[in-house]
Amino acid sequence: MTLSSSTPDPETTPRGKLAKHLRQIRQAAGFATMAPFAKRLGVSDDLISKIETGKHVPTRDIFLAWLDICGVSEEARVFITDFWVVARASSSGVREFFEKYFDAEQKAAFLRIWGLLVVPGQLQTREYAHAMFLTRGMDEDEATEQTDLRVRRHAKVDGPDAAHVTALIYESVLHRLVGTPEIMVGQLERLLELSHRRNVVLQVVPDSGSYFPGLDGEFAIASGPAISDTVVMVTVEDHVSDEPDVSGKVIALFEEIRSYALNAAESRALITEAVQRWSQQQ
Repeated sequence: MTLSSSTPDPETTPRGKLAKHLRQIRQAAGFATMAPFAKRLGVSDDLISKIETGKHVPTRDIFLAWLDICGVSEEARVFITDFWVVARASSSGVREFFEKYFDAEQKAAFLRIWGLLVVPGQLQTREYAHAMFLTRGMDEDEATEQTDLRVRRHAKVDGPDAAHVTALIYESVLHRLVGTPEIMVGQLERLLELSHRRNVVLQVVPDSGSYFPGLDGEFAIASGPAISDTVVMVTVEDHVSDEPDVSGKVIALFEEIRSYALNAAESRALITEAVQRWSQQQ
């Protein structure tokens, strides 16, 4: 069998071994195909496929339900649970296209972020991120995994090795409902708190109703002495690059967008108004 670069080897990797055993357990329990098993488990066929190819490690609840439905013995549970623990620990949850930027971000001394449609990932609360992933059509299991990854990225904003962060946020983001009004209040209060950090510059770009540079998509730039300038761009198709000509153009675009932004105090005032507006809707 030929494995793709994104499919863990079932003989040598923790995720691959777990995937192989879970597939064998399903089949031994009489579920010859994925569809009836997915229905019994209450998840999508796609999630079963990702688990059985090692592309996704199930959460504890999904894993235990899998064993229960398949009637796995106590002795076998101990064996397979060891694989799950190791696989879960080794699973980063980072999507393949994003790996280069994720690695650069961990080493970055400076982060420049443009949030056009939603609050930038590094600044999101757990509740906001989880609601956003669910809105994008992810099932609970995948949404939880991606949310955990977002929370891990908080370290580059407020951890001991934090970068200097300059975040530009389009005003409409403050008024776009993600989840519930309570989630929005928590998220915007988080932005206010971060805006007082010495390593964080947070500026709002007013929604004037007219065109300005940056409306084609959001992006982030990771920079520092240990890495090449690396950008991740979200447009029609997500793209990561550390090519100097690409990163140079994106850095120039960031500065151009920033010329339209309010200063820090004015930005806090606008965020505070949005907090009050969402609070009235709780």
